[in-house]
Amino acid sequence: MVQRVLITVGAVGVILLLVVLAGVVGVLYARPATAQTSVGVPGMRQVTVVGHGESQGRPDMATVQIGVDSEAPTAKDALAQNNTQAQAVLDKLKQLGIAEKDIQTSNFSIYPTYATDGRQVTGYHVTNSVSVKIRNLDQSGTLLDQVVQAGANSISGISFSVTDPQSQLEQARKQAVEDAKARATQLATSGGATVGEMLVITENIGSQPPVPMAFERAAGAVADQSVPVQAGEQSFSVDVQVTFALR
Repeated sequence: MVQRVLITVGAVGVILLLVVLAGVVGVLYARPATAQTSVGVPGMRQVTVVGHGESQGRPDMATVQIGVDSEAPTAKDALAQNNTQAQAVLDKLKQLGIAEKDIQTSNFSIYPTYATDGRQVTGYHVTNSVSVKIRNLDQSGTLLDQVVQAGANSISGISFSVTDPQSQLEQARKQAVEDAKARATQLATSGGATVGEMLVITENIGSQPPVPMAFERAAGAVADQSVPVQAGEQSFSVDVQVTFALR
């Protein structure tokens, strides 16, 4: 009888222990998760803003596609004609001071041409184009005309760029940070606070893509003056996300 009572009491104790453990686990799972912040310092009053800065620089380099298109009754004749004209264009580019590193083949193709019925081959078309970097923009108009005289009959896609944009980016960064501080100050003042130290800053850099300018001249045309080329300006922008402490 005594042994049975002891066993019963022991079983009750185990059951009570399980109930207590279940309650503790339930409390742990019921507690709300700690709030997470993506920026800033947890536990501090703070404000996060995005500042924008932008600066303009005059391009100092142009990139242009210069090519030769040729047609002949046979592929052999079309290729021979194209090779002669293309080599003359390359020679002219080098005479004008364009370095070999700034001349790169960008397209070469040979394909048949067809009659109106779409079945009979009437000849062959050969295209050979190079991408040319012009580092002296004052020379660009004259260069375009002279390569046409040398045999180029396809010129297109001229675009401008700044070879060393660091000075423009530095100006844009400074403006972006100043803009961020001004935004943060305005928000803090509206909320009855003042801006404290900078806690976190991240940067995104962007630049206006080179703007292409079409230039086409028919085969056999004779240039009598340099092509008017306007480089304009290129815009560089910086966006910064800044978190400031609030006081």
